[in-house]
Amino acid sequence: MSAPRWMRALARPGARLAAPGEVEARAVILPDGDRRRRPTARIAAARFNEAMTCGWLARRENGLVLSADGLAALRAGTRGEDPDPAERHREMEARPVIAANGAVRTVRANRREGALGPWLDGLDPHQRQAGERFLADYHRSTLMSPVTRNWSPTAQRRAEGQRRGPEDAAVSALAAKDRVMDALDALGPTFARVIEAALVHEDSAAALERRFGWAARSGRTVLGLALTRLAEVYRLV
Repeated sequence: MSAPRWMRALARPGARLAAPGEVEARAVILPDGDRRRRPTARIAAARFNEAMTCGWLARRENGLVLSADGLAALRAGTRGEDPDPAERHREMEARPVIAANGAVRTVRANRREGALGPWLDGLDPHQRQAGERFLADYHRSTLMSPVTRNWSPTAQRRAEGQRRGPEDAAVSALAAKDRVMDALDALGPTFARVIEAALVHEDSAAALERRFGWAARSGRTVLGLALTRLAEVYRLV
């Protein structure tokens, strides 16, 4: 494994990183922090967000530089150190989690896991936020619960504590279900089917293309359009 080109460029004396939107749509590495000069490297928004999450960047007066952790990652890559195979697809981040009692706590989670994991590369921040918001409501809602009462003699009853039927659902779960359905209605039938296929059924790009009869390698583009529309529904853009 070798260090990314942008890390090597940022490690040069005087180099500074300008965040997405400051100079160009993407993050750029500028010699001596001079915004009039041609960038020596460019970074996709997803990679920039990943570097910020990993703590590889530190803020300075005229831009961002490699932090101590960033320099350590650069040295590890320069030495050719290859992480454990189990770590190659593990990108840990801090993530808020809502407990059953409504309390919010922060946990460390692998951003590559879950329905959005395979799509993260190339997603803009507002697209990812929209997808995460939809999934949070979906998992909090009654949509994943049984929709009919279980009358089996061995089924757990209401008095035994655990919810089994829709009549036992919490008000917050019903509200989350309403938000999911409202979002799907606002998306319209085409984008709603795309969001359901990708985020609920967790279809791959190839599966999306087969399901909807799209051209090859178009699945990621169409999902991006659907997530942008979802972000508009949530007023994130």
